[in-house]
Amino acid sequence: MSLEKIKKILDNYNVGDVIKHQKMPYGFANRNYKLATTKGNYLFRINIQQDLSSINYEIRVLNELKKNDFPAAYPIMNKNGKYITEIKKENIVIYDFVVGEIPQLNKQSVKEIAIISAKLNSFQNWRKFKRKNTINIDNCFDLIKKFDNAKYKYPIIFEYFIEQTKFLNNYVRNSIPQGLIHADIFPDNTIFKENKLIALIDFEDVCTDDLIFEVGMTINGFCFVNNRLDTDLLKVFLNNYNKIRSLSKMELELLPIYIQWTAHGMVSWHLQCLIKHINKRQLARTIELMERVKKIRKMTKWELF
Repeated sequence: MSLEKIKKILDNYNVGDVIKHQKMPYGFANRNYKLATTKGNYLFRINIQQDLSSINYEIRVLNELKKNDFPAAYPIMNKNGKYITEIKKENIVIYDFVVGEIPQLNKQSVKEIAIISAKLNSFQNWRKFKRKNTINIDNCFDLIKKFDNAKYKYPIIFEYFIEQTKFLNNYVRNSIPQGLIHADIFPDNTIFKENKLIALIDFEDVCTDDLIFEVGMTINGFCFVNNRLDTDLLKVFLNNYNKIRSLSKMELELLPIYIQWTAHGMVSWHLQCLIKHINKRQLARTIELMERVKKIRKMTKWELF
């Protein structure tokens, strides 16, 4: 988006005049710009995939978390008392820009993320925000039905995906603790300063689901180095998570499955796009995740813990 268009949109916000704007690294789900203005720094987000109801849900959750001083980047209200600016098919939200850095994967950063994820998963009013996770086993089966007529086909990946979905279906329908989850806690969705977490960002996938889903996804984000599980980092994560929210016996039993399931869920997300469009970056990520799942499935629980 041009600077002129950005300035025109900002006329409806009390964020000052733009001094500088910078396009952020390209994401799969949105386009982001860092804005430096006379009043501070802001994130200008153009949502590509989220619909209005989904964006509104995210904003409601964030505003509730703000009441509890949860460390996040919060949306900015415009002069009309709204958080979303609609321009043609684009939905734009402006957030606080939290200055910091993407963390290195080490014991301190893993400790920090374990504590903050456990605090989020301990959120008491989660039933007010019930929403199904976009990554779910039923959607995986629906995706399989599209393979025969897909514009682009990946036989090896399709074969893996069908078998692994059937395998996981035996385990992910258990009745286990549920609550509010971020659902995408990866290093690039966190902001650190001197090994201290100062904000969890990008809440577009926030939902309610099995809390062990959050644990599995965050382990995928923070405990894999060069696509291999670092068991020392895993132990740090589990020890610190349990200090805030104790995992049940059933959750611990299912954790190896949910590490697989969350990586497999990411594969499903990428495949939804890849069967329609060729994207080399997404294809490489899909293959990496597929290999990760295969390795974890071969490991025993004792090798994991």
